[in-house]
Amino acid sequence: MKRICFIAPYEEIFQLAHQVREESKLNFTIKKGNLEEGIEPAMEAEKQGAQVIISRGGTASFIRQNVNIPVVEIRVTGYDVLKSLYPYRNTKVIIGIVGYQSVVDGCHTVSSILNIPIKEVIIPNVEEAIDWKVVQQEVAALIEQYDIKVLVGDTTIISRLTSLNIDVKLITSGKEAVIQAVEEALHILHVRKVEKERGKRFEAVLDFVNDGVVATDEHGVITVINPAAEDIFKVKREEALGYPVKEIIPNTEIMKVLESKSADIQKLQKVSNDYIMTNRIPIIVDGLVKGVVATFQDVSTIQGAEQKIRQNLYAKGLVTRYSFKDFLTKNQRMKRLITVSEDFAKTDATVLIEGESGTGKEMFAQSIHALSLRKEGPFVAVNCAALPPQLLESELFGYVEGAFTGAKKDGKIGLFELAHNGTIFLDEIGEMDKSLQARLLRVLEEKQVMRLGSDKVIPVDIRVIAATNANLKNQIKQDEFRMDLYYRLNVLKLQTIPLRERKEDIEYLTNYFIRTINKKYGRQVEKFTSEVMTLLMKYSWPGNIRELKNIVERLVLSATKDYVRLEDTEFLMEELKDDFTLKEEEDKFSILEGTMQEIKRKVILKVLEEESYNKSRTAKRLGIDRSTVEKYLQ
Repeated sequence: MKRICFIAPYEEIFQLAHQVREESKLNFTIKKGNLEEGIEPAMEAEKQGAQVIISRGGTASFIRQNVNIPVVEIRVTGYDVLKSLYPYRNTKVIIGIVGYQSVVDGCHTVSSILNIPIKEVIIPNVEEAIDWKVVQQEVAALIEQYDIKVLVGDTTIISRLTSLNIDVKLITSGKEAVIQAVEEALHILHVRKVEKERGKRFEAVLDFVNDGVVATDEHGVITVINPAAEDIFKVKREEALGYPVKEIIPNTEIMKVLESKSADIQKLQKVSNDYIMTNRIPIIVDGLVKGVVATFQDVSTIQGAEQKIRQNLYAKGLVTRYSFKDFLTKNQRMKRLITVSEDFAKTDATVLIEGESGTGKEMFAQSIHALSLRKEGPFVAVNCAALPPQLLESELFGYVEGAFTGAKKDGKIGLFELAHNGTIFLDEIGEMDKSLQARLLRVLEEKQVMRLGSDKVIPVDIRVIAATNANLKNQIKQDEFRMDLYYRLNVLKLQTIPLRERKEDIEYLTNYFIRTINKKYGRQVEKFTSEVMTLLMKYSWPGNIRELKNIVERLVLSATKDYVRLEDTEFLMEELKDDFTLKEEEDKFSILEGTMQEIKRKVILKVLEEESYNKSRTAKRLGIDRSTVEKYLQ
């Protein structure tokens, strides 16, 4: 099969093509055909397997419109133009140039060097409408106006103007131009071969993947569909390729992606009676949308895989259940705390979270992990107060066979090892025994662990997040907590906010808990009355959000109507009366509890609340700088 076909518009270039073929030892077909006459042999060559056509000028343009393979045009070189105009150098004869823009431009360049005056008539590309009668009239007018004696131009154009009865000089292509065109055709063949091989590899990948894949062009016409997609949409490839995607997938959103130029990720789509998970991504080239590629996966397949993964991870407790999206707050301090935590997530430093019980310390830890670069790794949580020191040590570091009485035969991997490439969350770190604190410090510094009963160190890549509801500085003073460990943990610090300092969140969270509890237990409680809500606002919430959820759940489950009244809370009032801070005296003196720094912070927060959270007015009222106010809010 000859992959290159040369269509020669005139005899001279026909002979040149034979000469180049003989000298290069290349095997390509050579046929004659000028302008429209070149179309038929070109189409015949395409049918016989030709992959590239070579021709010249207008003939190449005509062929390009009628075949589906690349057409290489033999360019008019500067040498070709020079050869045609050179005989007229240093004469006063005005030369008429008739040709396409590229030819005319070349003639202008050469004529300025040879000092030859020229006038031109530019012929539009054959893709546009050409009225040869009009062209003849323009050329005739040019001849008469400038007394032109000679016309110079491309042979395919000059042949149209023979009726003008004037001497002509043809711009013919030389051997160099023919060689250049053949080399370009060979390059195209090579590129097409590479693309074909790449296409075969791409096709093999598409045929292998389990996901359905459909791609379209910029008009929404299907260009790619793999076997998995054929199965999903119950269509054969030959019935889909070249057809509008709407006809094959009636409820598709691919056209919207073409219009919006935005990806549409993880959307459910109904196909027959099943649901599939769909991802649609625009194909953007040089800023322009050139199509869309969409993937489809059966939801049941995803659910099955996810269930297996989650069963495995949950069995080990290695997954997070919360992210920053799960925080519900209207409190500005809380929002700033979340923003700071999101920034902490982007680093790999240790984090110490301090705060009262029930303020969401583990929720912050999980959210930091879920947003970090370690999010694909495990999240291992351990409560340091839940286990006695010896058992906690074996859980954290693991052990080898025979390490102690009752040790498992094959030993056990420790939680530090389980957290490799992920995050370990050490809750209630203040309850850890001092001897164990020393071992933890070594892990943080050396990034290595040693199982109990072993003399081998195991490198671990972990991020540590610790939390406490105790005052670690006081514990350091009382020699209950290591100072060096404290500063090793306290690289990044978060202080959670108690619910009593987030008054605006009490009603917000209460309504959220009402909805979730209704759904969980099939209840239909719509709201708490304003009297009940006022009562909740006055309560000090020592157990914070955990306690709020518990109380809301009790009230919803014990409600006899579709709302909770004040009389419905009597049993709770009796239980919780010691925790209510309704007396002004208690409110006043509660501020004076804690260290001097804590007292200052409480005073600033109290005034800030009274001044509607206006920092400038708060600073003015307290007689301090605004920066001092901001410092105590951090």
